[in-house]
Amino acid sequence: MNKNLPHAVRVIRAALASTGSDPAAAIAHALNDSRLLVDPEKSFGAVLRRTPAGSWTSEQQPQPTELEQQALAWDKSCERARQVAVGIKAQIGQHPEFQNVQVDKDRILVALHITDQAQWVQWRAWFGITHDKEQPLPYAVAGDGYRDGIRVSVVAYDLPQAQARAVQSAKRPFQLDGIVYDLAVPLRDAQGDVWFFQGQRSDDGMPMLSIDGRPERCSLANIVTHVGPLTPVTDVATPVSAQGGEGA
Repeated sequence: MNKNLPHAVRVIRAALASTGSDPAAAIAHALNDSRLLVDPEKSFGAVLRRTPAGSWTSEQQPQPTELEQQALAWDKSCERARQVAVGIKAQIGQHPEFQNVQVDKDRILVALHITDQAQWVQWRAWFGITHDKEQPLPYAVAGDGYRDGIRVSVVAYDLPQAQARAVQSAKRPFQLDGIVYDLAVPLRDAQGDVWFFQGQRSDDGMPMLSIDGRPERCSLANIVTHVGPLTPVTDVATPVSAQGGEGA
């Protein structure tokens, strides 16, 4: 119960007992004199507001201009980039390919040292980098991706050299989206199925592969897209083709 009610009852009774031609006015004035009525024009405490600088003030702050809003948004983006960079270092800082991470205003710069192109396949997926966003450099490949909504520019040092070694070591090299595949050996997909190239290609030159010598074939591009990445297998025998001979 409101603790002011007994006091209000006493004030009203006293007002009614007083003489006057307007009892309602007498009651209202009596309540006001007893501070039992709230004046909406008065504040019984200071209202503090946070300033853009982080301090507190009782003064009404003007709305920021469009330029000020853009500056505040920029500061938030830069701070967000710093937070994401800390998270990236915590997640991948112990990987042997990781070299360093830096913050450049509202984006993040990551340096990797790649010794095998399979490493780049994994990192490209982790950063969300697509092949069309890659930029070849003399001793590296650069690519832009995103982590937690922040743009990340990744430089993969020595990746061109790793790709060159893959071409030299492959008996039947074929490059797709910057990755060299050796069609002379079976390729295992992410689900564990093993694919074989038996010499067939599509009209545009894309290799067609099959599982265990089956007649159904799928393009290398579709296999990589849907069940990649692919890794070479050296302990699986080449299957016999449907025509009765060893695959080409």
